[in-house]
Amino acid sequence: FPDGTMDMDDESLSTLDLVLGAFHSKLRSTVDETERYLAALRQPRLHVLAHPKARMYGRRVGLVADWRRVFAEAARLGKAIELDATVWRQDLNVALATLAREEGVRWFSIGSDAHNELELEFLPFGMATAARAGIERDRILNYRSIDFVRTWARELAEEERIGLDS
Repeated sequence: FPDGTMDMDDESLSTLDLVLGAFHSKLRSTVDETERYLAALRQPRLHVLAHPKARMYGRRVGLVADWRRVFAEAARLGKAIELDATVWRQDLNVALATLAREEGVRWFSIGSDAHNELELEFLPFGMATAARAGIERDRILNYRSIDFVRTWARELAEEERIGLDS
């Protein structure tokens, strides 16, 4: 939602192993959306912030935010940031992916944002972004086992619940 909260109920989200969240409204906003990002990252069920800037070449430039603050909060909370490999997104670009790494983001996910099977061929663009940004292979969830990712997501959710209770 525009305020950064999830558009699915907690009961439904609790049944999922991994939750990627992405903004899908007010994508042409020109105001600073930092607080919206921080609110989204603070959602306990969110594991991965997907196509963070929400840009699309030739359609929209993407949202504006204090990316250092956004990535620092993702790092503090242990959330992953997606490198969307779709050629018309490339979101994050190399500069922002580098900044995310520098701000301490530990985990990244490479996504194709595929809407058909041919778009799965875009994944190498995300791999190239990660390499050019200096993101090591062991920090990319796609290269981890499914058991690792499930455990990571479960532990992340538990840490957040403990944090909410204290």
